[in-house]
Amino acid sequence: MTNRSATYVVLPRGINVGGKNKVGMTELKKHLEAAGFENVVSHSLAGNLIVDSPLAADAVSATVEKLLAKEFELDRDVMVVAIERAAFGAIVAAAPQEFGADDAKYRYYVLFLKGVTAKAAMRDVEVRPEIDAAWTGPGAIYFRLPSLKSGLATKSWLNRITQKPLYQKVTMRNWATTKKIAQILEKAESTP
Repeated sequence: MTNRSATYVVLPRGINVGGKNKVGMTELKKHLEAAGFENVVSHSLAGNLIVDSPLAADAVSATVEKLLAKEFELDRDVMVVAIERAAFGAIVAAAPQEFGADDAKYRYYVLFLKGVTAKAAMRDVEVRPEIDAAWTGPGAIYFRLPSLKSGLATKSWLNRITQKPLYQKVTMRNWATTKKIAQILEKAESTP
């Protein structure tokens, strides 16, 4: 622990999905503040959070995981990835140039990693030739798959990741959400 706070993007996996693991964002914010996190901001019901804390990233993840398990009725454990502001900005900036360029033809996801490098994680990420594409980045994998309207959406191999041990170290966000979080970070940084 340091004396100076850092800003983190906190990305839980597995809350408020399909009516399960319901976590109210207002209630979660109160619990986070009571646990010592400051300047807590949430974006969407998926629990995308921005917090300030003097803790290191792995301690932020562990603290939020324990808090969720203690304060909410969950039907399974929730995994949390915490990424320091500069690292999150680097992930967004390092996206391939064509990433997010054709929303009519493709869907774009960022796979945020916990405790594993992108190079190591990529060994478990399968892409189907001429259907999917994946690129490594700093602490993340960028994944492109066919749009739901393309007729090829069910042919993507992205869903295979859920059957691999790697899945315990991954949370995904679509590119639009990822960019929105980056915008919230930029706005917060520029506000005195």
